[in-house]
Amino acid sequence: MRKAVLLAATMAIVAALAAGMASADPVNSKNVQFYELDCGGEKVTVSTIFNNNSIVVHEVGTTGNFVATRIEGTFTFTDPETEKIVEEPFVAPVGKGKKKGLGGSLTTCTTTDTFEDPEVGAVDVDLTVTGFFTPRKG
Repeated sequence: MRKAVLLAATMAIVAALAAGMASADPVNSKNVQFYELDCGGEKVTVSTIFNNNSIVVHEVGTTGNFVATRIEGTFTFTDPETEKIVEEPFVAPVGKGKKKGLGGSLTTCTTTDTFEDPEVGAVDVDLTVTGFFTPRKG
């Protein structure tokens, strides 16, 4: 049962980070969520909304977007039955189609978040998101 809850939580977090609108800045949406990413030492604030399944988030303060090609991370929580700390890694495949020609454009960003799970309590999430910023340079 715990695996099912964590899988659902994974999908919710992936949706939160991966949902967005490439065509418009979602900053004024009532459903907007903001995340700060650390992209190789550079702090980037992105915004996203929950109304579609896109893999794009908007880079706040610019006209650019970040397109995710891979999302992975680790859930860390205390097992309520054993009181032991549990770490469960996950990989969420995103995007479809050929990714040729992206090698020079790919950037890896990290962020952390915490959410409350009804079965296990507080869950820390360490995320690593690989993707590229648009417009692409070069």
